[in-house]
Amino acid sequence: MKGEAIMKKSQEIIGLPVFSIVDGRKIGQVKDLVINPEEGKLDFILVSNGSWYVGARVLPYKAVMGIGEHAVTTESEHLLSNINDTSSANTLLQRNIELKGNRVLTNRGNLIGVISEYEVDEASGKITRLEYKTAQDESKIDIISAGDVLTYGTDVIFVREREDSPDPTSAEQPEDSAAKASGGETDGAAFFKQRQRQFLLGKKLVQDIKDGAGNILIAEGTVVTEDIINLAEQHNRFVELSQCAK
Repeated sequence: MKGEAIMKKSQEIIGLPVFSIVDGRKIGQVKDLVINPEEGKLDFILVSNGSWYVGARVLPYKAVMGIGEHAVTTESEHLLSNINDTSSANTLLQRNIELKGNRVLTNRGNLIGVISEYEVDEASGKITRLEYKTAQDESKIDIISAGDVLTYGTDVIFVREREDSPDPTSAEQPEDSAAKASGGETDGAAFFKQRQRQFLLGKKLVQDIKDGAGNILIAEGTVVTEDIINLAEQHNRFVELSQCAK
């Protein structure tokens, strides 16, 4: 895995057969990619001969010799180990860090979209960039550089908000519509807030949201409505609502 950098999308890796070079035979199939969220890279490949997680073993990414169009190669089957025998892999799997389908929030609390794909450097396993469906238009795909990611979380991925982002409302909305509705916010901020609200409507909470005193403010299982969003905003729990709504 040396030489010129080669980027691979996750969909180009998952599903590939895994071959042992020493034995000259197939030893499994890539079922999933195990991400180290602190380092922003792949630590393991989950390999299975059967159905999902049945008899699954892990292959350290550093033991991968190559990821080609038709197969993943490693030196020997002996480099595979059971999940329960590899504490670091077991810990990462229990943390359940998934990128695809996870929501993207900026450090300023603006929802910008949902991850649809990501790309890694074949040589190092480092995540290089992420693709996401934008909150403004789910048919549109935009790109995030891995350098702009602040946190790979279980419930949300936090990224730096672009300082130079064009104002998406400048050519489409009347001068006073979004700004007046937001009580003096800039058009851009009001636009993103409006999109966040639209994205949350109809979703269901997967855990309780509590107020500052520790009392349940919005119960798990509640369907998000305008009134629920307003209640969350009144108690400064809007970002938490965004994280807990699925």
